[in-house]
Amino acid sequence: MIHVEIRPAAVEQVKTLIRGQKPEIGVRVYAQPGGGGCCGGGSAVQFGLAFAKPRSDDEVLRVDGVALLIDPTSTKFVDGAVIDYVEDLSQSGFKITNPTLPEPDAAGMAGGCTSCGSNSENGGGCGCGSH
Repeated sequence: MIHVEIRPAAVEQVKTLIRGQKPEIGVRVYAQPGGGGCCGGGSAVQFGLAFAKPRSDDEVLRVDGVALLIDPTSTKFVDGAVIDYVEDLSQSGFKITNPTLPEPDAAGMAGGCTSCGSNSENGGGCGCGSH
């Protein structure tokens, strides 16, 4: 079974944002490998969140009253993740980290992206602003 921790600030923010949505709407947590160090701060995986309906192949977790939707390709990256909501002078928004993932080596840090563009050889764009 997948384990994801959602910190209280993130739970409250999700509940505020999802209020008024249809009951089947959940929070999709996804990961894109190969994001590299560009804009993402040195992680070889870029994470993201989106409100969505569950798909037939999604893993659906219920954590603190929130339905998390995880697609099969993201499962190995999302397992062990921590979702937080940060609001301070330097940043504001959801922050997803996974302390169980290995640190990227020099090749993973490169990521292949330049000026936050996309490099399909290395798995696509960097997802700037969402980590």
